[in-house]
Amino acid sequence: MFTKSIIIVDDDPDLINVYSEALKMSGYDVSSFTDPCLAYQHIKENPNQYSLIITDDKMHDMNGLFLGTKLLEIDPKLNVIIMSDFGDLECSYKFNLLKRASIFKLINAVNESISGSISHEYKI
Repeated sequence: MFTKSIIIVDDDPDLINVYSEALKMSGYDVSSFTDPCLAYQHIKENPNQYSLIITDDKMHDMNGLFLGTKLLEIDPKLNVIIMSDFGDLECSYKFNLLKRASIFKLINAVNESISGSISHEYKI
């Protein structure tokens, strides 16, 4: 597994561009998808290649909780951060929940998630 490989899944291409550029500048190898179904298929075909998935909680074809659950079936060691505008998601899986925040807080959450130092819920 590449310890610094990340996938961002969000149906907003502008947010993907901002997140991708910031994470690339922080030293991460970033792939992105605006279609959660394509992201799922890509990860299914390339298991154990990524350390972290960042996904929006609300997307058109598939919500982030469902996507994260399906991805953990493929790779149980995968870290998943679900971004929410509200920060009040309820889930019983091993997701890190992050209320949308500044790029600096996102990068901190990514660093902490990959290093394994954040708990089940990480809300800002």
